Amino acid sequence: ASIENEGWEFTLGYQDETEFGLRYNISGNLYTNKNKITALPAEVKNNYGGNGLDDNILGRPINSMYGYVADGLFKNQDELDNSANQDGKGLGRIRYKDLNGDGVISDTDRTWIGNPNPELGFGVNLDLAYKNFDFTMFWEGINNVDVINFTKYQTDFWSVDDVGSNKGTRLLNAWSLDNPNSTIPALTTVDKNAESRFSTYYIENGNYVKLRLLQFGYSMPQEFLTKTGIDKFRIYLSGQNLLIIDSADFTGVDPESAGFGYPQPTTFTFGLNLTL
Repeated sequence: ASIENEGWEFTLGYQDETEFGLRYNISGNLYTNKNKITALPAEVKNNYGGNGLDDNILGRPINSMYGYVADGLFKNQDELDNSANQDGKGLGRIRYKDLNGDGVISDTDRTWIGNPNPELGFGVNLDLAYKNFDFTMFWEGINNVDVINFTKYQTDFWSVDDVGSNKGTRLLNAWSLDNPNSTIPALTTVDKNAESRFSTYYIENGNYVKLRLLQFGYSMPQEFLTKTGIDKFRIYLSGQNLLIIDSADFTGVDPESAGFGYPQPTTFTFGLNLTL
């Protein structure tokens, strides 16, 4: 097998000290990467997505997503009457696009619907120091990436997966005749419309910016160190994953771990660095 990667990375930093003694160091990096699978053994080339025949992952990014295109919900009888034949369709059910135009929703209407590889990533780091105090802040983010929000199986449906489990509160806003503008399918106890099939309904914008690190520190003055015979004594307080800014279109908890439904943990650390 062969894969081709192309991209670039740009890093820039600047450090200086002000007239009143504030030392600062600002640095950042910006990178992009595109990849595609260029060759696979003939006997396995249809094992990594596609229709199993002529439409496969060759020439596409690794782990590309293949499935149906969800085209909103059926909201009235006219939409039902003028849509392709779709087993289980009904008011409030997901409508799928008839990509090949044969008037029937089937496996042949699947296509490539997502790329889990971010197009752009960046990081920004700021270090400040004044007298015996120091401060560090680090931001990181990615852009133009598709993620699979598997939690939607639990938050948006009653019967698609694990029928006996607790469900998400999004179900309270499910489509109904009294709530016709909802984008969440109508409640049902039987998945006749095969909404468990993989489609763009489960793919969301995974862009994010995160405050990865925030740290405050204080180093004991030299006079104190000299009296105690200690070479270095610094105390600090830091926090990790303190803030996330994600896409308004993302309905999960954390796009970095969308498939699991759990956020990266926020942690706080208090410590000291002591050198004798």
